[in-house]
Amino acid sequence: MSLNIASINIERSRHLARVEAFITRQRPDLLCLQELCERDIPFFEALMGGPMFFAPMARYPEEGPANIVGVGMIARDDALLDVAAEYYSGSPERIQEMAFITAEGKRMADPLSIAEVMLSATVRGLRVAVTHLNVTPLGTSTPYQRESAGKVIQLAQAQAQRNGDLLLTGDFNAPRGRATFDLIAEHFIDGVPPHYTSSIDGSLHRAGDIPFMVDGLFHTPGYRLENVRMSTGVSDHCALSCRLSKT
Repeated sequence: MSLNIASINIERSRHLARVEAFITRQRPDLLCLQELCERDIPFFEALMGGPMFFAPMARYPEEGPANIVGVGMIARDDALLDVAAEYYSGSPERIQEMAFITAEGKRMADPLSIAEVMLSATVRGLRVAVTHLNVTPLGTSTPYQRESAGKVIQLAQAQAQRNGDLLLTGDFNAPRGRATFDLIAEHFIDGVPPHYTSSIDGSLHRAGDIPFMVDGLFHTPGYRLENVRMSTGVSDHCALSCRLSKT
């Protein structure tokens, strides 16, 4: 049994035509999304032909009244089983409007205004989770980010123990080679080949080219990843895709 998976930070509604073209071309069995606007769920359900599971994280102030963003999972031809949304900061009952701060001369989201969640499900007997860690100034590893990483590691380990194995995907906002990324890699296998050195698409990202490999595919030893690749021209982050199977 295997599963073709795509994981994308879609930057809310800014690149829907590009994302649609990618999904139509690649036809993933399972789609994991970050920065998904709740209002766009019908768009993806029509595109994939199944129900979307959504976990809200914040209200984005520049998106108008329908401004809730979060992470989502949707399968093409299979039911998502045993779906769990586990919050490791905040809660779905107290979603806040995202605040912005200036750090290191950069405007960035205040992590304390954003709930953090790991959304997981089983598809074809394979357990997959998606999350989105808090952003930090210039990709630095902050104490708050490491604390969040520690919490999601514990949740992911518990899911792996209950289900045999796990693939954890998403936008970790933690560049490979720095302390937060290394913390996750101590507990899970980094499934993105080392020749990929950045998952930021400089042609679409507001900051241009940044040498940060921040999007990840972390898995336990009982899973095998094949055909791992990154695709540009989809969003401000590259789309990650792979074929997941048991070893």
